[in-house]
Order: sequence, then C-alpha cells, then structure tokens
Amino acid sequence: MDLPSDRRIAPILPLVLLVVPLNLYVIGDWLGTGVQWALFRYQETSYGPSLITIASDIGYVISGLITGRTAISFILWDAGAVILVVSFLVLLLAVAEGKVQWMRYAGVAVTASGVLLVASCIAQYGPLLAGPAGFSVPLGVPLVFAIAWVLYAGEWSEGGGGDGEDSG
Repeated sequence: MDLPSDRRIAPILPLVLLVVPLNLYVIGDWLGTGVQWALFRYQETSYGPSLITIASDIGYVISGLITGRTAISFILWDAGAVILVVSFLVLLLAVAEGKVQWMRYAGVAVTASGVLLVASCIAQYGPLLAGPAGFSVPLGVPLVFAIAWVLYAGEWSEGGGGDGEDSG
C-alpha cells in the first residue's frame, strides 16, 4: 500500500477524526442512545434529545454532577479529544515550518488518543464494551489507529514524491 507523501494533506487526517462519528452507545437497558464524535455527542433519552460538548462534560465532572465510572469515562474521552486537536495543530506547524519529523510525533499522539478513546468506552461499559451500563460500538476508533499509522509511517515530503528527508 502506498502511503501519501505530500505533507500538506497531513493536517487533514486528524481533522477527519474530529468530524466523523467515533462511537455509538446505548445507555442501560435502552434508556437512551447516542452518537459520539470527538468533541461532542448527540443522545436521546426520556428527557429528550441533547447535544453535549466536551466542555459540558468537563463542567459536569468538575461540579460533581457526574461521578464514578462515568466521570472517568468522560475524562478519558475528553483527554483523547484534546490530543486529537493538539495533533492537528502540530501538523499545521509541521507543514508551515517544514518539520517532517513532527509528522511521526503527531502519529504517536493520534495513537495515544485512540487508546484513550477505547479506554473511555471500557471504563464506562466494561472490557467487552457491554454491561449493566449499556453497550458501546466504537466504530470510528479503527480509523483513528489507521490515521495514526499513516502519519507515523508515511514518507512525507514538500509536495508529491520526494524522499521525505528533513533537517529537523
């Protein structure tokens, strides 16, 4: 499989992860359902539909409104989302400054993000992603790891082709 070589496309990769759904979940015994993106989630419960951002998650945890396994799950997910945003910013700088090696660092960061996202699902639903709290289907998480691998293993250059060499 040929990996991309034009480093100008690199920042697009984690950006994709910010706009695709990464997780589907069911709360309890179908008390609610939701779709989760990196920076927000949409859920439907008996209270009605809700759009919940990671800023809201952080506020709920800090205020003590959410505690226990759910709080841990929120913290892990939010940390993974923040790392995705940081990797996007690192890649923008890498392109602007010509730092090809930073592409690999971003790949490692995206991998760490994927691990945190999976850990979030496990913290909430258990190691089999199903239990009394409901179940989770982290359908977008394999894409996180695929993009991490492309960022880490790609031979990045100024434009199309080239040898990917860089001084820093």
